[in-house]
Parts: sequence; C-alpha cells; structure tokens
Amino acid sequence: MPSTLHIPAAWTALTVVATVFVIVYPFILGSIARKRLGVGWKYFWFGALIFLVFQLLTRVPLILALTSTVLAPLLRTSITFTWSWLIIEAVTAGLFEEIGRYIGYRLFMRREPKTWSKAVMYGLGHEGLESMVVVGGGHILTLLTVISLSAININSLPIAQRQTILQQVAAINAQPIWFPLLAAWERFWSFPLQVALSVTVLQVFRRQQMRWLFLAILFHALIDFLSLALPQAFGQSTTSELLVEGMICVFGLIGVWFIWRLREPEERVAPEKELTPF
Repeated sequence: MPSTLHIPAAWTALTVVATVFVIVYPFILGSIARKRLGVGWKYFWFGALIFLVFQLLTRVPLILALTSTVLAPLLRTSITFTWSWLIIEAVTAGLFEEIGRYIGYRLFMRREPKTWSKAVMYGLGHEGLESMVVVGGGHILTLLTVISLSAININSLPIAQRQTILQQVAAINAQPIWFPLLAAWERFWSFPLQVALSVTVLQVFRRQQMRWLFLAILFHALIDFLSLALPQAFGQSTTSELLVEGMICVFGLIGVWFIWRLREPEERVAPEKELTPF
C-alpha cells in the first residue's frame, strides 16, 4: 500500500478558489451596498451578530448535541423519525433565524427608520458570517486536514483510522474535478435569499403586519427542508448535490424578485409606528 495519500492538485486548487470566494464575496457585496445605497457597515455587522447568536451559539450546538447523542440510534434505524427530524431542523432554522432577525430590527434599529437599504446590508451581514465562518471555515479545515495527512506515512496509523482516512480520500477522488466550486455557486445564490428574507421581515415594521414574519419563517423553512430532503431521498451523490444547487439557484432568482418588488424609495419612506413586542 502506498505510504502517502494522493489528492488531485486541481481539486486542491479549486477548493482554495472556492474558499477565497466565500470569504471575500461578502465584503465585495457589502462594499457595493455601502457605495450604491449609502448605508453604513454597522448594519452588516448587526446581521452577522444575529446569525452568530441565533444560529452558531444556540441552534447549531443544540442540533449537533441531539443528533450525536440521544437521537443518534433513532436516526440510524427509523426512516419515519429521520424525515420528521428533517422537518424539525428546517422549521427551527426558520424560527431561530427569522425571529432573530426580527429581534435585531427592534434592538439595533429601535430609534431610527428601518429602511430597505438598511435591510439589504443587514441581510448581507447575516449571510456573510455564514459564508465566511461555516462554509469558508469548513473548507479551511478540510484543506489543512488534507495537507497534514499528505505529509504523514499513512501506514503508520492504526488500521481503523487508516481505513476511515482512505474512505474519505476515495470519496474526494471520486468527485468531479469541479465539485469544490459548488460551494461558491451556492453562496452566490444564498446572498439574494438572505437579503430577500431580511427585506421580508422589514415589512413587519413598514406595513405594520406580523404576517410578513410568518411568511419569512415559512419560506426559510421550505428552502432548508428541500436542501435536506433531496440528498435524503436520492442519496449523497453528485446528482443530488446538483439538484440542491439548482433548487438554490431557482430560489435565489425568486429572492432577487422579492428584493426589488419590496423596494421602497428612501425619500418616500413614511414614519413608522412602534409595534407591540412579539
């Protein structure tokens, strides 16, 4: 057995390209919004903070803890429970993120007009942190792992660990050479989705109707459910990944329409009435 692992150089290069894209792209969009809309970076960081608190520090650790402990046996043995859990994951994603977004509007913009321009930057920050930390960070860890494993003698590892590593490397080698770029493609379309959701929740304050928050929760939950359900239904494969990315593209285009459909010229923005806490 060869003592070193073989990872295609093109795979590594494209992974680096995708990693740089998902980390830099949020700042490119933020800079464009700052220049074109005249809105400050603080709203970008407000959105990032909401994602940090309502996803990375709360929901995500809870989901990981449950799926790796008490729920693990059920997820391995019960198809019914697995599908029920996918629904729960999707609904909680919508609830945590969109209610968090609503709280952010009330907390960070309580004493100022909540405008379309601010909502756009707010959404960019929300998705920006996910793109940089979750996707970009995950890719960096993968690259560091591949580099470190390439520098060691694989035959010196215990058999069980060696087999696990060989299976992971085989999975990488089985992927099409362009596969790492799917992460960049997904982030490209995720930004209009998150901005659309941010603008949708904004309507709670602009139109004085709580139904817009429920619409955002439903839309978010639907996207997350389909993203989880397609690989579950068709298996983890290139085909299922392409189906998910195609679906994200379609919803991204819908998001672009939502953003422009709900645009309200700043000079026509009327004073808001304060809503009762939700």
